[in-house]
Amino acid sequence: LDPLDSDPSPAWRGSAVHQILEDWFREDGCDPEKLIARAEELLDASDAHPLMRAMWRPRLTEPIRWIGERVRAQIAAGRIPVAAEADGKTEISGVVLNGKVDRIDTLPDGSLAIVDYKTGQPPSAAAVETGFAMQLGLLGLLADRGAFAGIDGSVALFEYWSLGKDGDGFGYVKEPFRKRGDAEITAENFVAHAASVFADAAELWLIGDEPFTAKLHPEYAPYGDYDQLMRLQEWYGRSDG
Repeated sequence: LDPLDSDPSPAWRGSAVHQILEDWFREDGCDPEKLIARAEELLDASDAHPLMRAMWRPRLTEPIRWIGERVRAQIAAGRIPVAAEADGKTEISGVVLNGKVDRIDTLPDGSLAIVDYKTGQPPSAAAVETGFAMQLGLLGLLADRGAFAGIDGSVALFEYWSLGKDGDGFGYVKEPFRKRGDAEITAENFVAHAASVFADAAELWLIGDEPFTAKLHPEYAPYGDYDQLMRLQEWYGRSDG
């Protein structure tokens, strides 16, 4: 558990943003005119330290406004948000896969877009190609199988919407693929790739007898939530020579 007097963590900021955008979808119908007020309401009601709220408010307002304007333009073009923070589950390789999607949109041709909000840097295309950062692909698998109530269609678009800095402003969209003609992973094969990676991992560690490894590739494991269980601080930097 975090110390009682600790400052809001990146996880707290991420949870706050997700709550704002979920309430905006469910209670405001994604009305761009109501998004900033929704953000202000949550920040004012938050139990975070007043100084932190004051410092973070302008940092949050600009990308939140960017989201509102982007959604406004997309709705005008026929792209409609149809679900937010929706739960789904399916079975794959003898394991029940549960997922929560930040947002699902229907595109003008009836296909679906999966959106994942990020308050920081989205995963790299290299991580996806190596078999990490499979969240969007697995959410696409759930959607393709009709696991989200009331949502039908195949996924054609996978997007991270980051509230991070982009040039002189904040807010940008990134797909989890390389931008080149010979890209190994594309929107067309991403779901199949994610399903294959999940099946291999399940058969190795969840159903099989392979012991868990703390960090197979540390460069793709940015979070240290379990470092204390592996007693990292006791052996980090120690040499047996």
